[in-house]
Amino acid sequence: MLGLLSGFFKMLVFPGAIFLTICALGANWIDRRLVARLQGRVGPPWYQPLADLIKLMAKEDILPSGAHAQACAVLPMVSFASVLTAALSVPLGPYPALSAFEGDLIVVLFLLSLPALVYFLAGWLSASIFSVVGGNRALLQYFAYEVPFLMAISSAAIAKGSWSISVIAQTPATLPWLAITQPLGLLLALLGLIGKLKRPPFDIPKAKSEIGAGPLTEFSGRKLALWHLSIQLKTVVGIFLLVNVYLGGAAIAPPMLATALFALKSLLVLAALSTASALYARLRIDQLASLGWRVLTPLALAQLVAVVWMGVG
Repeated sequence: MLGLLSGFFKMLVFPGAIFLTICALGANWIDRRLVARLQGRVGPPWYQPLADLIKLMAKEDILPSGAHAQACAVLPMVSFASVLTAALSVPLGPYPALSAFEGDLIVVLFLLSLPALVYFLAGWLSASIFSVVGGNRALLQYFAYEVPFLMAISSAAIAKGSWSISVIAQTPATLPWLAITQPLGLLLALLGLIGKLKRPPFDIPKAKSEIGAGPLTEFSGRKLALWHLSIQLKTVVGIFLLVNVYLGGAAIAPPMLATALFALKSLLVLAALSTASALYARLRIDQLASLGWRVLTPLALAQLVAVVWMGVG
């Protein structure tokens, strides 16, 4: 009985859904503050992400005529559930993953890819032409960034000789982080994460000056709140994944120090994402497709071949 209660506590509270939601809202606030500072603005107060979530939850849920009611209700839940499920296999600092096994990296990559496909379906099943155009862009963008992202993560797994995130994250003190030995892989993984999160300069499917909110144009109320929360959760899960794969995860140190170092590494990755959002203008979809297939994919393939040639580290 105690084991069952402990399992529920870990899944629902720490390091499960509630803790991840707090991390997601906190990361969203830090991101907005950093971008605002880089743009010469002040930024929102610390409680703004939570206030935005509560405000959306309280708003009326409107379904446009012609939209598929059941699908529009299910899709944000699928996106939210897939991200939370992926988080079960990602270690949080010195705390082990709730569901760690050999090959969990493949499962996490699949689950983090699922929201992009659901995002595309949300555009197609809505009644707005803006949503349809945004969905088409989301699908085309998916193929542009996903291939180099997968090859970059695969290079790390091959170098470590394991497809378990926990094993990859266990970097002995005598060995450097993969970010040092594979800096190109870290850069490609960061660019792929920006594409997954639809962040500037890869926020093409939701270009506000062109197509409103893209696939989410016709969503409101609780559905829109769940979409936003799933994207915020995906941000922190993606950051935790990169920290474990390329930045050595949690250091071999006392739990408090290891937690602090893991949090610092996560904040550095978040700062890199925020800096890219503030510095670079949005690309056109043809520019992103050209960048993905003519530059990023060949670079990722070259690195993958080099890692295979050098053998397991």
